[in-house]
Amino acid sequence: MRIYLLILSLTFTVICKSQVLTINVSENNFGVDESNSLIVSHIQNISDYTNTSEYDEIVIILGQNNYNFSSIPDSLEYSDSYLVTDSSTSNQYDLYFTQLPIILIESNNTIVDEPKVLASFTYSDEEQILVSNIGIELRGGSSQSFPKKTYDLEFWDDEVGDETNNIQFGELRSDDDWILDALYNEPLRLRSYVANKLWLEIHNAPYYIDDEPNAKSGADVMYVEMFLNGQYNGLYNLSEQVDKKQLKLKSYNDNIRGELYKGISWGASTFSSLPSYDNESRIWSGYEFKYPKEDDITDWGNLYQFTAFVMNSSETDFTSSIWAKFDEDNYIDYFLFLNLIRATDNTGKNIYLAKYKANEPYFYVPWDLDGCFGTIWDGTNENITNDILSNGFISKIIDIDPNDISTNIANKWFNYRNNIFSSESLSNFISEQYNFLQSNKIYERESLVYSNYLFDSESLSYTLTWLENRLEYLDIYFGNILSINEEDSLAKTELIIYPNPATDRIYINSLYYLIENNIKVYNNLGQLVIDGSIDDDNISIERLKKGFYFIIIDNSSHKFIKK
Repeated sequence: MRIYLLILSLTFTVICKSQVLTINVSENNFGVDESNSLIVSHIQNISDYTNTSEYDEIVIILGQNNYNFSSIPDSLEYSDSYLVTDSSTSNQYDLYFTQLPIILIESNNTIVDEPKVLASFTYSDEEQILVSNIGIELRGGSSQSFPKKTYDLEFWDDEVGDETNNIQFGELRSDDDWILDALYNEPLRLRSYVANKLWLEIHNAPYYIDDEPNAKSGADVMYVEMFLNGQYNGLYNLSEQVDKKQLKLKSYNDNIRGELYKGISWGASTFSSLPSYDNESRIWSGYEFKYPKEDDITDWGNLYQFTAFVMNSSETDFTSSIWAKFDEDNYIDYFLFLNLIRATDNTGKNIYLAKYKANEPYFYVPWDLDGCFGTIWDGTNENITNDILSNGFISKIIDIDPNDISTNIANKWFNYRNNIFSSESLSNFISEQYNFLQSNKIYERESLVYSNYLFDSESLSYTLTWLENRLEYLDIYFGNILSINEEDSLAKTELIIYPNPATDRIYINSLYYLIENNIKVYNNLGQLVIDGSIDDDNISIERLKKGFYFIIIDNSSHKFIKK
């Protein structure tokens, strides 16, 4: 077995003799990038080095090499860098100290998109060092073209992967299969981290948690810094997998019980297509069959039937049966989460559809949450805040509103707005990650090897402003749902404008008695943009720009949104 786990107290010795400070860092607690003249190292009890100016010389010993500080700093900080010189070669390096775990990967093989190839893996943090063989392969689709790659890791007990080992990092699960997410297309390297944590906070357990107390409703992540073959690869999310083990789905036993499908493109995954399926293939109309395993069975029948029901069922059948076929609480949380962060790829492509066991409802699990909070999949800013993301399933729920689900969704939105979704909570969480990465000079290290983003305060301001605008829009959207539903229940003949927001037309209920009455529409600047009379139950707003408007009918004013 080539794996060992050592509970570690990092060995640092301080020798104060002739005003020389010597810091000894044990093996595996640092990485050296010769091509970029960069060193990233752990240091124990950095608070002990708040006054180093009294020394004439500072030497840091990294493994077998001695490095001399070129100048004497006042203190040693995570928020600074230090020029050091290798005493044996006279080469100079920028030395950074990090609070994050360090991962070192070495492989003599070319890393490809399948199969996994052999590599050595070292992980270190303040509590442990772990060394193991791994199988490593590229992960992702278009992201494989980026200079910073995402990797799939499997921990091997041998050199060919016949035997694997479960490994635990920090508070994450114990498993043999892990993801190193490169975050290359994230302008601040924090969106995926924040989004994954947020999903686990709002949907902290699946509905069957009482039967499966160890089940998680998604993948948890942690920041690490990674070196590959002696080169600094930067900041990564070390991520759990979304799989049968994470969700604690029931095992196959000659019959399909637990099910798991991964959305990889558009089609049936967005309930926009229903082609015939082939049980000889693990791919069907935007889905990849993940569980049961291929060695057990491939049968798309259950998923096909559910998709067909969503797409083709009557309003009566859909209303009476949908929440037996799909978990209602999961739908509500996913709809709110999807639209809060505006994850445009996660309506079908970057999504898992799962079932705990036979005859129980399906539920959603998000993954690959990089294009959100005002950006899209390639890292481009998309400053759109006034829309609702959906797919064929979501749209049918909105249109039919089975069992008044819209009221439940809106009520839950405002419940979350009092805590998890409060402006202060969300803004602080994002700002905390930014400040940590900035003050610890992790952005500076990223910029040394990847120059695709500035990681500047303007990018943070954009994100926070986008968030505030998004929250404002969703408050109005869900507020209108509650207002309309309340008015509906109180007086069916009372004037109601719908849908709100609207795209091309707004409709007016029960207005036969107002035919030929005057209407006036004003924009948010008070300018008159429509002046006419009612001759039907709808009014065209196609020529209006996106924004807020007020319509005056029968001496009453109503607010609506053109999206």
